[in-house]
Amino acid sequence: MWPWIKRWLDWVTTDVLPLSRTRPHGQAVHTRYEKAGLALYDLPVPWNADAVVVEVLLKIPPAARKKTDFTLRFPGREPVPAEALRPDTADRHRLLFRLPVPAASADGELLWKNKLLSRVAVPVLTASEFLAGLRLTVPTVAVRLGTQTVAAQTFVASQCRGLVASCVLRSPTPLAPLADLGLKVVFRSERTGVGYEVPAALSSSQFAAREGIVAVCSPKVPRRGGGWTVAWVVGGREVCIQKVQGIPARRFEASLRVADTRFVVADKAGAVRVLRQPPTAGEADRVGPCFLVASSEPGMAGMCRLQVHAAVPGESRPPLLMEQDVLVTDGPAVFAPGLLDTADTQRVGGFELRHKGRVLGSASLRPVPAAALTAEGGFKPPPEFTWTPTADDELAERLARLMGGGS
Repeated sequence: MWPWIKRWLDWVTTDVLPLSRTRPHGQAVHTRYEKAGLALYDLPVPWNADAVVVEVLLKIPPAARKKTDFTLRFPGREPVPAEALRPDTADRHRLLFRLPVPAASADGELLWKNKLLSRVAVPVLTASEFLAGLRLTVPTVAVRLGTQTVAAQTFVASQCRGLVASCVLRSPTPLAPLADLGLKVVFRSERTGVGYEVPAALSSSQFAAREGIVAVCSPKVPRRGGGWTVAWVVGGREVCIQKVQGIPARRFEASLRVADTRFVVADKAGAVRVLRQPPTAGEADRVGPCFLVASSEPGMAGMCRLQVHAAVPGESRPPLLMEQDVLVTDGPAVFAPGLLDTADTQRVGGFELRHKGRVLGSASLRPVPAAALTAEGGFKPPPEFTWTPTADDELAERLARLMGGGS
C-alpha cells in the first residue's frame, strides 16, 4: 500500500497541484568562468578558460530538492548533470553546473525533470577576437645607468647595466587568456644576431583586470656598442618592435652642449630665485650658476662628470669650484651644483662648465661691456669678453629698446 500511495503523491504534486508549490521557481542564473585560479564573472567566456560554471539561485520546495532532477542541456551535446545543490537562505538554494568551454557561443536550457525552467546563454570569446581587441600601448625601452633607470633610444654601452622593456596592455575583456596564450619579450643583438626570450608574467590582479603594466628585464647586459631590437610577442605573433643603440663614450662626450645658462640666487632670508641675467650688486647674498646641458644624440641617456670652474681674470688655470655626476639626455638637464657667497665672487668674472678639460659653456657675472666712442668719431673696442647665451639675450633686449625708441 505504501508504494502505491507514494506514486500517487508524486503524481499529484507534479501534475495536479499548483506549480509554484511543487516545482522550483524564482530562479536567477549567473555564468562565470575559471582561469588562472580566478573565478571571473566578466563575459564572454574565453576559449581557453579552465571551466564554465553556471550558478542558479532558486526557490525549491522540499519535494523538489533532489540534485539529480536538474540538468543543463546544450544543442548537440550530452546533458550536464548538476554538480552541487546547496542551501542558501530560507527556501532558496544554489544549483551549480560545471562544464567545459563550448567551441562557440551556445544557448542552453536549465531543466527540472525534463521540464524547462530557464534558458542559459554562454557567449564564447575566440582567440582571434581576443587578439584583435588586445592593445599594447606605451611600449618603452629603458636603460639602467648606475642607480637610475631612464627611457632611451641611445645609450653609452660601457655604462649600461641592463635593458628594461615595459608596456601597458589594454583589452575590452579581462587579461586572463594571457595566462597560457604566451606573452614574451625577445631582446636581440644586431651585432651577433643572438636573441634572448623572456616570458612576461602578470599577477592575479592583472589577469582579472582589463589593463595592466608589464615590465621585463633583459638577461644580457649590452656592454659593447651596436644596435638591439626589443620585440613583444603575443601568441606567437610579433605585435611591437623597438630599436635601441649603444654608442662609445667618446661619441657621447663629443655630443655634449650647453643649451642655456641661468643664475641661482638666494637672499639673506633664504629665498631662492632663478634669474636670466646676473644679479646686480646687493641683490643677492649667495649666487651660483645654472647650466642646461643636453646631448645632440637623439634619445640619448648617459652619465658624465661635469665641473664648474671660476673664471678669474689673469688666472691661467681657473680654480675648480664644484663637480658632480649628471644624467644627460637629449633634452635640457638642469645642472645647478651649489651657491657661493657673493663676497667670494668679487674677483670671479663668471663660471665655466667643463668636462674632462673641455669648456662646454660659460656664465658671466659681469655685464656686457660697451664700446666707447672717440672724439674722432671712431670707437674704442671693449675689453675681451666671452660671449654667452645670456649676453645674447641682453643684446636682443637692447636692440629691441633701441628700435622701439627710434620708432
